[in-house]
Amino acid sequence: MLDSKALAQLQTLKTDIKATKPVFTGTVKGTGRSFGFVINDETADEYFLPPESMSKVFPGDKVRFFVEEQADGKVRAELEGLESSSLTTFIGRYVERGKVQGVEPEDASHGKWLFVPPKKASDARHGQWVKASVSRHPWETGKAQAEVMAVLGSEQEPGTWHALAIEKYGLQREFTADIEAAAEQLSDAQIEALGAGRIDLRDLAFVTIDSASTRDMDDALFAEEDEQHGWLLRVAIADPSVWFESGSALDAAASQRLTTTYLPGLPLSMLPERLANDLCSLLPEQDRLALVFELRVEQDGRISRTEIKPALINSHAKLSYSEVSTWLDGDSPIPAQHWHLETLHACCKALRQWRETEALVMQDQPDYRVKVDENLAVVEVRREDKQTAHLLVEECMLAANREAARWLQEGEALFMTHPGFRADRGDELKGLLRETAPQVADEDGYSLEGFRQIMRAAKQQADSPLHKVLQKRLERGAWSQTVRPHFGLGFDAYTTVTSPIRKYTDLTLHRIIHAQLSGSTASVPAGLVEALNERLSLSRRAANEVDNRLRLDWLNQQPQSGWAGKIVHINSGGLMVQLVDNGATGFVDMRSASPKLSYDPLRVIMKNDQRQFELDQAVTVRIVKNDGQKLELALE
Repeated sequence: MLDSKALAQLQTLKTDIKATKPVFTGTVKGTGRSFGFVINDETADEYFLPPESMSKVFPGDKVRFFVEEQADGKVRAELEGLESSSLTTFIGRYVERGKVQGVEPEDASHGKWLFVPPKKASDARHGQWVKASVSRHPWETGKAQAEVMAVLGSEQEPGTWHALAIEKYGLQREFTADIEAAAEQLSDAQIEALGAGRIDLRDLAFVTIDSASTRDMDDALFAEEDEQHGWLLRVAIADPSVWFESGSALDAAASQRLTTTYLPGLPLSMLPERLANDLCSLLPEQDRLALVFELRVEQDGRISRTEIKPALINSHAKLSYSEVSTWLDGDSPIPAQHWHLETLHACCKALRQWRETEALVMQDQPDYRVKVDENLAVVEVRREDKQTAHLLVEECMLAANREAARWLQEGEALFMTHPGFRADRGDELKGLLRETAPQVADEDGYSLEGFRQIMRAAKQQADSPLHKVLQKRLERGAWSQTVRPHFGLGFDAYTTVTSPIRKYTDLTLHRIIHAQLSGSTASVPAGLVEALNERLSLSRRAANEVDNRLRLDWLNQQPQSGWAGKIVHINSGGLMVQLVDNGATGFVDMRSASPKLSYDPLRVIMKNDQRQFELDQAVTVRIVKNDGQKLELALE
């Protein structure tokens, strides 16, 4: 047995050995279990973090570490110090364990339970969702501590999922009293003065086409035939930019939100209601300020000329998608006062045909409408396939946005870009195309024209999921101040100007357009591009999360039965299946299948000698488990 002197010498030796090892900085990656990993910030190498070390940190923490080789030859990370921790507040479930209580973070990467002292529980009850703050980091003791800041509600209480998403993603539910007061000071009486010098187009029979419940209507349409060309299409877009200046309190409030977030039954508007649903909305039979995009559309769908005109318009009617589709599909006659809808329809058919041959048209996907009652409890989930009127409006918006990008590309502006295929998968892409679409295997998939050719060829393979497989290999789109192609749409340049009531990008571009029309200049606000790319996705994630949780609540109320589904993703463990009637998505675990299935990541296929599964394949499934957060399915 070692004496105290020998033990001290051994400890000194260990310290000396440790001091000679290089120390790295890295980020802790959680697994939701007791262990984790550290990712080297410089090399992106990943090192195992054992439970005793993981108990001292949170996922996302910045740490100093060195690499220790184990007896079995494997390596693991040994923590040397805590650099910083970004976890200050979080959303979680309040849980009582016997006589003690704590919060389990909602983030699945956290495997911790943070103790909450009784006096810091804010009257939370077992099972409720709460907003909590970290009051003690576990670095020193391995025991984290938190306090409850607010109770969001239980899963049985309507509105809990809305409250959770708002807190989790930092959304703002209401405007301050000062902002509301600033908006209320504006009135219809100012329209005449603000519209001075604008072209008067109030006699044109513009109409809005939206969902019947829409109140923030920001586009109106009118088309007429042109004997020498094809059509003169006018797309009138609401013009909130003239109601308040850049840098004003109203503008600051809009820039903080960046977009309107549509939670079921609870829209979180970018602009106060006075502007969004009244003064800026293109309400029927009301004089409104607009930017009108006047597009000369040729018979082949090519746009030969574009003019942008600040105008005063008066929408002649608020029409719904369903009634316009009924008329255009021939199920009932078009009312005489809306004679121009047939002209508009013909124009949009030409625009779509041009996109089919010169750009790209992606497969239409259904929408799933989650309906709630006045208490925000789910009452219905409805599938809504795109109707003729949806496609008509879509063509008009795409045309106006594409032409706006072309019009703006010589100066400072904002552009929505999409780089196409992931840059690190070029050889894999070539191999896949040689096997499945050899006629385009030699195309340069990283050039816009090559990408168009590949995607068109893939779409034409009706008996193959190649198009879906290729979509799995696409990068995400991003905002940029530099004009670059949008591969996903097949356009040389693209932006969005058609939703200025709902999107800060579009509002900013309206200001830039006004400046250029007047011979002056306007700049993109500093930091806006970074904010758009970092924060816009939060709005989408919040809306999707509330939709998905309410959809699962609704499914729990339905009779047990088989559900028609389609495979939307495949990995080595199984199939992700979407229920076609309501949009809910769940996982089918195939790891125990017999005979064993093999997974082919190149073709995104799972198969054995008896059966094969591929993207977009129709399947019938039953619900195995629905815990309100995720869905587990099994094949029928």
